[in-house]
Amino acid sequence: MTATVTAPVQRQFALHDPSTVPAEPPSDSWYHHRVPLVDSVRNLWRHREIIYTLAERDFRAQYKQATLGLMWAVLSPVATLAIFIVVFSRVKSFGSEGLPYPLYAFVGILCWSFFSSAFGNGGQSLLNNKALLAKTQFPRECFPLETMGVSGLNTILSWIPLAILFVVFDRAPRITGLFVPALMLIEVIFAAGITMAVASLVIGMRDLVQVLPIATSLGLFATPVIWPFSKIPDHVHVGGGHQVITGITHKINKHGHAISIVHSHWVGGFYINFQMIYGFINPLGPVIDQARWTMLLGNTPEWNLVAVAAAGALLYLYFGYRIFKRLEVNFADIA
Repeated sequence: MTATVTAPVQRQFALHDPSTVPAEPPSDSWYHHRVPLVDSVRNLWRHREIIYTLAERDFRAQYKQATLGLMWAVLSPVATLAIFIVVFSRVKSFGSEGLPYPLYAFVGILCWSFFSSAFGNGGQSLLNNKALLAKTQFPRECFPLETMGVSGLNTILSWIPLAILFVVFDRAPRITGLFVPALMLIEVIFAAGITMAVASLVIGMRDLVQVLPIATSLGLFATPVIWPFSKIPDHVHVGGGHQVITGITHKINKHGHAISIVHSHWVGGFYINFQMIYGFINPLGPVIDQARWTMLLGNTPEWNLVAVAAAGALLYLYFGYRIFKRLEVNFADIA
């Protein structure tokens, strides 16, 4: 048996002039992170069990050491309703469209509580799971989505007081309330897009953690939770056409002076529906309004508002997911 002796490899080093080395790499060699959204969605669906597992873990931990346990999921929106009744029920400018104010307001509170919880907790979900973020390989969007699952479970429990309010005020949900699940789907899509975008941005800009509670507080008043969506004008004349006088009313003001009120309207010209614009920017507005419109008032949905809200929610989801996937390559390093 003979052994084969391999000659050592001779390495040759070439000397280069340092001045020939460019200060920056060529433009065609910069790293570009591609975002294959379709493949990402398929991968997320394959790992959906992880979302369920993480949501169950957080849901159990949320009430594990609480004396009242799951009762807090019921008491929290009830306490919010009590505050609204004391502070806002006597404000005539808000109105409740002829409905008992507690019932009217509680529907808005339920819709808002899901979004605010998903937005606040989901925005910090990556920071709260830094240990798993650096050691696991499953899709990172599982973290914000599982917080939405926990928020959804809490919201489902919060519907118990709503059923009690129906009994107290001797009312029943209308048959058109069957459209409410479709409205909730629009809210889930909208919340998912916002939550994923915020969660990815918070990793790199920690100051946003302090902004989230402020944004949630301001959003409560910018969304028709305590005020009716009908306060937003739907037919505003902005130019063109001509004004037609339809009548004049004479009355005495509080100072005893006679005044004349001219009634008129515009014919032709250009009009803007601010409800449609608002519904596209904030899909939660039409969702809350149409939930009341169908479940409490028994009307069929206003499909133009529903369509605008759905289009806006899908747009938020698309860009929110793109932002998340674009920034996720740096999550483990930054966190």
